[in-house]
Amino acid sequence: MLSGYRVIETTDERGFLAGRILADLGAEVIKVEPPDGDVERRLGPFVDGKEDIERSIPWLAANVGKHSVTADLDNSDGRHRLLELLGSADLLLDSHSPSFLESRGLGWKTLHDQFPRLVYCSITPFGRTGPYAEMTAHDLVAVAMGGNAWMTGDPDDAPLRCSSPTSYFHAGPEAVLGSLMALESRESTGAGTLVDVSIQECQLATLMTGAGQWGRGKTAPRRAGSRVSRTREIWAAADGWISFGLRGGQARTKNLVATVSYMKEENACPQWLADYDWSAFDHTKLEDDELTRFEKAFASFFQTKSRRELYETALERRIMLAPCNDAREILQHPQLASRDLFATVEYPHLGVSLEQPAFFARTASGKNEIRWRAPILGEHDSAAFAATLAPPAPQKERTNKSPIYDDLEILEFGSGAAGPVSTRYFADQGANVIRIESTKRPDFLRLLFRSDKDPSGLNASPMFTLINANKQSLTIDMTNEQGRTLVMDLIKRADVVADNFSPGVMDKWGFGATELRRQRPELIVVSGCLFGQTGPHCHYPGFGGQGSAIAGFNHMTGYQQAEALGPYGTITDSLSPRFVATLVAAALLRRRHSGEGETIDLSQIETGVYCLSEMIARYSATGEVSERRGNHCEYAAPHSIYPCRGEDRWLAIAVLSNKQWHALVELMGSPDWARADQLSEITGRLAAQEILDEKIAKWTSAQDPYELMERLQAAGVEAGVVQNFRDLAADPQLEHRGHFADFEHEFLGTIHAEHPGFRIEGQPGRISSLGPKIGEHNERILTGTLSKSTAELTTLEADGALV
Repeated sequence: MLSGYRVIETTDERGFLAGRILADLGAEVIKVEPPDGDVERRLGPFVDGKEDIERSIPWLAANVGKHSVTADLDNSDGRHRLLELLGSADLLLDSHSPSFLESRGLGWKTLHDQFPRLVYCSITPFGRTGPYAEMTAHDLVAVAMGGNAWMTGDPDDAPLRCSSPTSYFHAGPEAVLGSLMALESRESTGAGTLVDVSIQECQLATLMTGAGQWGRGKTAPRRAGSRVSRTREIWAAADGWISFGLRGGQARTKNLVATVSYMKEENACPQWLADYDWSAFDHTKLEDDELTRFEKAFASFFQTKSRRELYETALERRIMLAPCNDAREILQHPQLASRDLFATVEYPHLGVSLEQPAFFARTASGKNEIRWRAPILGEHDSAAFAATLAPPAPQKERTNKSPIYDDLEILEFGSGAAGPVSTRYFADQGANVIRIESTKRPDFLRLLFRSDKDPSGLNASPMFTLINANKQSLTIDMTNEQGRTLVMDLIKRADVVADNFSPGVMDKWGFGATELRRQRPELIVVSGCLFGQTGPHCHYPGFGGQGSAIAGFNHMTGYQQAEALGPYGTITDSLSPRFVATLVAAALLRRRHSGEGETIDLSQIETGVYCLSEMIARYSATGEVSERRGNHCEYAAPHSIYPCRGEDRWLAIAVLSNKQWHALVELMGSPDWARADQLSEITGRLAAQEILDEKIAKWTSAQDPYELMERLQAAGVEAGVVQNFRDLAADPQLEHRGHFADFEHEFLGTIHAEHPGFRIEGQPGRISSLGPKIGEHNERILTGTLSKSTAELTTLEADGALV
């Protein structure tokens, strides 16, 4: 989809995923490395155990499909080489600190003056301006400062991060999305612009509007271990861990009935459980002892079965239960194999081949996938890169201040979070997004919270209200022929039709992708359900909790000898929308050049596996099953979260170099234990991680977390407070970036809508309204957009087309 676009990448591991997504989408990605190679080339494990910059498995996994050119940006020749490359580039993807390129005469304003059509995407820990702009942070600190660590882990233990860098997994696709939107703007204005990505701000998306809801409750929510709210989500099976939500509601009743039926057939169901009326089950209203009784019954049963047996039965009976998979099990998963998720990447010079996730979606225009292996250092130094073709002339006049997508029409079907979040990006940039809903079968998010002030019971859900900001709501009975006719009239006007229903639902109504594209080849049709539209398990019913388990995130979060945990927020629900939106933005760019639409079939689970490429490649190369490591890291020590003064106050500290270690020792007052010779090198510190944690915790426990963070950062040591929702609401950096937009809601009072993690200079996006009441825009859409008369509207209501 991005064939013809050229990207220059000057990133470290924080931007590798963004570069890879662009390469897999067809862009030419030229990675500019120092003459001795990216630092990450020195990270193990290594192919065949031989330590060599060309054999680093993490680096190979993250940089497939790219070219490698070397340039030392600290000397004039290297800077001149970069400028030569930028002369033919559409996009510069960079993850240096805001002052790094500026101090070398390569700042944004300088580059924009020299290359006015260049889009510059800057990925930094906290954004390019503001009080924290020059603070340094990799994943541990970003996850702490972004709130997810606070919500992950056991309530009586330290907060946790996932052992894979989830902050990069969210920032990567957001960086690509912001860049594609900026390129879309350039197609109309002729001018490039700056895309400013904050990794911290991207992390707030994992809280699923939790930070925006702060202030409605009296206390800040906190981590709940293997639970979601009051009920257990992760359970022990006979041979490992599974995900199963013991929660009520319309969307889960059938799941609970099917599970109890299975238990009865296995003679493992107490009579009181067999007789229970699940239509009345409400986990939020049960007394603690009642809830414990339910949990003991289910836990006893699950422990008698293997994960495989439970999952196979879940597939057969449509139970929302999934194993917490590791890399071996992911590679062997029949659904993922059926969709050709994995590709074999050959490395002839190393004598090996690696299995890796090839892509995260299927598209009608052809395969987007790994096109070649990761490059050898400087492999393309001598290549003569020809200039890319100039984009076509603007299709219409538009000023920089006009929204990027002010003429885009999106029709949205589905429910939950993953689908609506993806279209919200376009609504923020001016698109007209219409949600097709029904009061007969309302979005389950509308039912999560009810207010006595709301007579309908459908318009007071904070999560729905925040996720669906800037949208319109039209209520249609999709079983009614007149209702479907109205929807088709809207589709005839639409640019994009999006849904996250299970396979077959849209086809049943006559709105399947094949039929819609037959009628309108220029239409972009995108589906983003759990397993995708094809494959033997495509009809498996599940939520983000099951997606997180199947994709491998539960397995990678927690302590090695303890139960699997989060990460908080059912991570595939926060990851997949960013990939859906990225594909839609890429398809819109492609349509500008070709006039052709697109069909996109995305699997939420596959987006998660794609992000965990290193875990898959490592198993393929070594047979090693990656394990969760608490807050420890394989290449940095100390690297953990430490207690501070105050109730449940914590600080993340990450030492990634010997220089940082010596700075930390000096700040601690150079105690004797810290001056031991074996601790002066990383190998010694890695071997002594438990002792280091104990000693450092004694030092941090009497200190204020924010004051200590500032002292450590001033000394060059990565540190960040583990922020809770209250902290995020008062965070000066988030305030500087305008992350929260305050609104007064009729039923909810003050509530805070959130911006995404990127800002586009001149096109910052806007939040003009909260999510709509159900059917709020029926009259506006039908009498305005579709030109129906008031009499026709009355008839449609009487005939049951509008519900």
